[in-house]
Amino acid sequence: MTETSVRVESSEALSAVRLAAAIAVLAYASLLDLRTRKVGNRYWISLSMLGIGMLALQTHADDMPLEYLAVLLPIVLILADVFIDSKLPEKTARALAVAEYASAILILIFLSLEYGSDEYFQHFIAVPAMMLLVVLLYMLDALRGGADAKALIALAILFPFYPYIGSFPMLRPEVSGSEVFMPFTFAVLITAAIVVAVMPIWFLAKNVGDAGLRFPQALLGYRMDTEKARGKHVWLMERMVNGRHLLYSRPKADEDLARELSLLEEAGHRRVWVTPKVPFIVPLLLGLVVCATLGNPLLLLFPL
Repeated sequence: MTETSVRVESSEALSAVRLAAAIAVLAYASLLDLRTRKVGNRYWISLSMLGIGMLALQTHADDMPLEYLAVLLPIVLILADVFIDSKLPEKTARALAVAEYASAILILIFLSLEYGSDEYFQHFIAVPAMMLLVVLLYMLDALRGGADAKALIALAILFPFYPYIGSFPMLRPEVSGSEVFMPFTFAVLITAAIVVAVMPIWFLAKNVGDAGLRFPQALLGYRMDTEKARGKHVWLMERMVNGRHLLYSRPKADEDLARELSLLEEAGHRRVWVTPKVPFIVPLLLGLVVCATLGNPLLLLFPL
């Protein structure tokens, strides 16, 4: 057996461990998300720690310089802000978070200048870069759930490389280095977003025939009796404000559902527009399976 074949086998074995762990955790987290819409940090911390260990193991298995593990510095700095609840005063905690992210970015720039010419290390650099992108998406409210963002951060650490096992995934880029600019976790996120994007079609089909059909609400949710809406995992798309009945398409994340429903009932509205709190962990699980078997779906549109 040649040295190359040994490395391929060890790489596939590491990919298999990564996939098994990710699918198991995401599957269980999906059940929790469907039932309660709450998934504890311990699942994502465990996946992140496994990812860090696998990163070190991969470096050793591929006989790469130990200096490459310096990429763990920005990774740990980002994890510290994401998972550690600061007991410091708000201003101090905010300043500390800024310092952590600034340090992570500066280290990332230094490592890129020092080792960035090596395509192998570029995959390592893509890990904290992807983590920073997820944090930014969360801050911009593009990712609404904290557990969703933490799941993606854990996956970014766990998969610095695409998990090649035998003939899977079936779609593979032809251009060397393209996977660095389109990391596996990014492909999973895009696939999950595609799954969510088809939901308006289901909502519209569900709303056909409803006498109170309204747009764009009919593409974002459905009508529900106020009594039934209590205790459900939904956001309202209408409310009473200073005696006025308002419809809107972007749900209020900080709403008091019970109070708003009571105000609507007092004004005579017993059937209201709601949008379900989509458990995004489920689409992430589907995205992970699709990307691990089929490959990055973007390659169908933009062959690389």
